[in-house]
Amino acid sequence: MHVVLAGATGLVGNLLLQSLLADDRIARITTMGRRAPDVSSGKLISKTGPMQDWPAFVAEAAADVAVSTLGTTIKQAGAREAFAAVDLDAVVHFAQAAWTAGARQFLMVSSVGARASSSNFYLQTKGRAEEAVRALGFGRVDIFCPGLLRGDRAGPARLGERFGMALSPLTDRLTPHAYDRYRSIAALDVAHAIARQTGAEQEGVFVHHNREMWG
Repeated sequence: MHVVLAGATGLVGNLLLQSLLADDRIARITTMGRRAPDVSSGKLISKTGPMQDWPAFVAEAAADVAVSTLGTTIKQAGAREAFAAVDLDAVVHFAQAAWTAGARQFLMVSSVGARASSSNFYLQTKGRAEEAVRALGFGRVDIFCPGLLRGDRAGPARLGERFGMALSPLTDRLTPHAYDRYRSIAALDVAHAIARQTGAEQEGVFVHHNREMWG
């Protein structure tokens, strides 16, 4: 199996890449991004360049499975438009290129509460990306909708996330079991869940919340 992965240098993407490299089912992994992952392996091909070059990289890869762990925040991106350029445009263009190149499965990281009709711009953008990917016609789509991600993220600190992580032991205990999709979750659990579904044969659209992702 050949996998193409966008977002391999991010929190979930880096952990996922390590998991996929250890998976004997996978013969080759092609990553694409603005910088290469800090990993070396005979299985790994790293393509770097601006986002507009990624569709050509995907076409060259001709992978069986495509995975997007792309994601930023409005604050980190600097503006709503810059945020949407990553979390909507880059994700959808990547998915379109993968579908055109013949990938049968697409897996993506979204967010709990994502909905195209949401009044929250962040959740609306995530929901629009989900809808666009669903409409492409992949044999199988897996959408992972975690709560607040816990883990050591490289790069500039996301202060809101760090504050949320500090409070998460308390807020998780106060969140009823019926609403456990809104609890925090370790990025490693999300990465392992994506790895487990990579290459899954059953067709359809599958949405995974915290309960389905917890290790």
